[in-house]
Amino acid sequence: MADERVPEQGRRAYAEFHRLVELIESMVLRPARRGWRLPLLCLVSRPGTPSPLAMLAHVFAGEERRVPHVRLDATGRDVRALLHEAYTGLVAGNFGGADRLAFRHYALADGLMQVDLTGVATNRRRRELTRQLRERISQRAASGGQQAPPDPGGWLGVLLWFVLRVLPGVTFWLLTNGWLLGAGRRFRWFLRQQYLAPELAAGDFVAFASRLTVPSRETEDQEQIDLLLVHAFLQDLRVEHRRRPWRLRPWRRTACPVLLLDGLAPGNGGYALVRLINAVRDETGRSDPLLVISNGHDVPPDGLSPTDPAVAGQLVPLDGVEGAYRAWRSGLPRARRAREDNAWYLQVEVPAADLTPFRNRLSRIVPPRPPWLARPVALVALVAVVLTTFGVWQIPGQAQRWRADCEWPPSARGGGLVHTAVRDGQCIGYSDHGRQLFSRDESLLAVQRQIFDQNREVEAAWAVRRDRPRVTLVYFGSLTKPDALPGEETFAGEREELQGMAAAQRRAYLEANDDRANPYLRIVVANAGQEMRYAGDVVRMLADLARDEPTVLGVVGLVESRKAVQDAIKALGDLNLPVLAPTLSADRIADASSRYLQISAPNIDEATLVHDHVTEVLKKKRIFNFYTYGNVDPDVGAREDLYVNTLRDGLRSRFGGDAYQETYWRQGVDLTPVCADRFGDGVVFFGGRYTEFGAFAARLAENCSGRVPLLIGDDSVNRYLANTAARRPAPDNLPLAYVVKGELAYCHRILGATDIERKLFLTDVRTVLSLCQSNSHIGERVGLAYDATRLHLRAVRTIAGNLSAPAGREWNPREVTPTTVYVAIRDVADPAYQGVTGLIRFDANGIAVGKRLTLLCVPDIRKAFDSPSDVPREIDRHPIDPAENKLYGTPPPDRRACTTQG
Repeated sequence: MADERVPEQGRRAYAEFHRLVELIESMVLRPARRGWRLPLLCLVSRPGTPSPLAMLAHVFAGEERRVPHVRLDATGRDVRALLHEAYTGLVAGNFGGADRLAFRHYALADGLMQVDLTGVATNRRRRELTRQLRERISQRAASGGQQAPPDPGGWLGVLLWFVLRVLPGVTFWLLTNGWLLGAGRRFRWFLRQQYLAPELAAGDFVAFASRLTVPSRETEDQEQIDLLLVHAFLQDLRVEHRRRPWRLRPWRRTACPVLLLDGLAPGNGGYALVRLINAVRDETGRSDPLLVISNGHDVPPDGLSPTDPAVAGQLVPLDGVEGAYRAWRSGLPRARRAREDNAWYLQVEVPAADLTPFRNRLSRIVPPRPPWLARPVALVALVAVVLTTFGVWQIPGQAQRWRADCEWPPSARGGGLVHTAVRDGQCIGYSDHGRQLFSRDESLLAVQRQIFDQNREVEAAWAVRRDRPRVTLVYFGSLTKPDALPGEETFAGEREELQGMAAAQRRAYLEANDDRANPYLRIVVANAGQEMRYAGDVVRMLADLARDEPTVLGVVGLVESRKAVQDAIKALGDLNLPVLAPTLSADRIADASSRYLQISAPNIDEATLVHDHVTEVLKKKRIFNFYTYGNVDPDVGAREDLYVNTLRDGLRSRFGGDAYQETYWRQGVDLTPVCADRFGDGVVFFGGRYTEFGAFAARLAENCSGRVPLLIGDDSVNRYLANTAARRPAPDNLPLAYVVKGELAYCHRILGATDIERKLFLTDVRTVLSLCQSNSHIGERVGLAYDATRLHLRAVRTIAGNLSAPAGREWNPREVTPTTVYVAIRDVADPAYQGVTGLIRFDANGIAVGKRLTLLCVPDIRKAFDSPSDVPREIDRHPIDPAENKLYGTPPPDRRACTTQG
């Protein structure tokens, strides 16, 4: 009867709110090991209705184990007051059995903010601050400042005096300089984080700390101080929830902490705090386990009314929150790369209904009990069993796997194809499953997760439609480096290739659902380590995989034309596996294998494009090639870097000895001799690896200020331009012409495409990758990898279509072999395959013939791709093929020089 007295609108609102509670439950109960993705969940309610946060506080307030949470009212409070209340609430809160949170970084920063040195002479402030810091640390160590024991006298008294009076000074120095193992980490962290310019302290923690005290902080940037406090607060939560085998407390934390912020309004501390959390997550590249749920009557972050047309597309209704959350998660990596101001915001409109009558119907969110192994007794027992069973000799190897982010321990449980090993601190091997991802680059991890999720969809679909062909392709690349930092984007090129394969995989899934001749595609990701140094080891793993898994029909990828890659091509050829390389271009690299196919133009064609542009368009006579070899010794590079060396040979051949000069470039080399006033009849060419291009461009701009020569970069430079973070320190207004291999698949080309393949490509990259929307662009390797994958699948479809197998018969993978696929690929490309990056046809050695190369101009390398007007534009092309132009609807290029005007 009570239900009948509740308005229908209220019942609908309760149902929607109940789904929100279920979504929040899925967020806060311990997420995956590899990181947190918790939004800034901004609820927008109507004035006059009870706050929805009251309902959520009730949901979190269980009787036994409770989610760590604190509810604050932002009205009339500033950021620092709110942050301090959140800290005290989470530290003092009793959440039923869970260990209390320790805020070591924030407590130290907050304590320094309380230090007032106003009455202390300037030359004595450092000593006074040191004294107060030592007292603070000593009191913490003494658990509340208990009195020291009395002096017993004698030698024991002397020893006690030394321990209590002399050692603390030495210990304090070691502690604040980060030399004290474990305990010094928080001091070291303050000097390594990015806010308040810690480099000005030159490694001196006390000098940095003094800038937080009164009155010194009055001359500092107050927003930087706020960012530091927020960063320290979030760092403590990261540390407290970071699970390690030797730390029990994080394993006992089975729920993420929640901050409930009520009364958000433009101008109060709540708005500012939410904005600062968004900024810290974006600028540091690090996520954290804090779920922020706010409530106000305006739409953050701009404080607009819910009825304002400007919030359309941002504010989602409560009944659409689940879909909006999924879309937010999938779009987060792109938003973070683009440094969008609202990357972490998820704004939800709450209906104007009183939910109070339904309060007791909502189920409490109760954290699960910690794992059995998190209990001390269980851990002791487990250690004893492990040491007894496996022996102490196993520990170093397992620790090495853990540090390298290798599956630990390696296990066949959980499904999937996974085989890994550790080399030089890197996890190499292969995987088709989310239990093993390669790299610490979040964008690279995201596309791997997407591929592996699609692998699971393919398995489920094939279980229903077993008469479809099933194909496994291996992506083989370089996805790690020994000194990679969490969140560092180093492998933008590899990420683009995997994105292209993910888009092609989704297209294959849709086509296989419709037509039984079309194959389902599973992708295995293989990592050979930095610069493919361990390609031989991984090829041996893949040999076992190909023997045991007959669906493995080819390899896509192989980045950087080096001797190790050529050896891998030969070894894969010995396995009869076709290798389709999207971007390799070193001349004569195909000599290693009869199963090698290359869809990019060879280096001799690139040298021809550069020569024709320099002599015919720029009317210059000479070229000076500065080359590098990446992170290898120059002597090793001279022997093993096939890309750089064959490009040197090609340029020398095209320009002739008198017009061609070259030198190996390294940091510190003076570039004044090639400035425009001294090298007026010549062009500067960067013909090395992209890893050194940023430093080279900065040096050129420094040496030739106001006299910068015409600059052309090889196609490796495209990887530098794909890395937004690498371009941030680039010189202002430095124009660059550079060679690309897949310009036909750029957004501005495919948006008006009429051919079927590029129209499908546009649909796929929008649906799967959220590219070609708003200001999101397509990297060149996306289209090249898409073409390579589609060629493989087209070949399998051709073979399957010719088998005439009866409908309903389960697909026999041994009816298609790698050799027949290789032959079919060549047939599909004869006379030409119309890919998204141009016409693809092969010569007798498997090298692309007449494949389009484009010379693009970016007027300012720092701004490349930042907006539609900053997208590089074509200034030359090779070859200029009238038939291809007609087929793709592209006019001949407007051949011109690259300047700051484009």
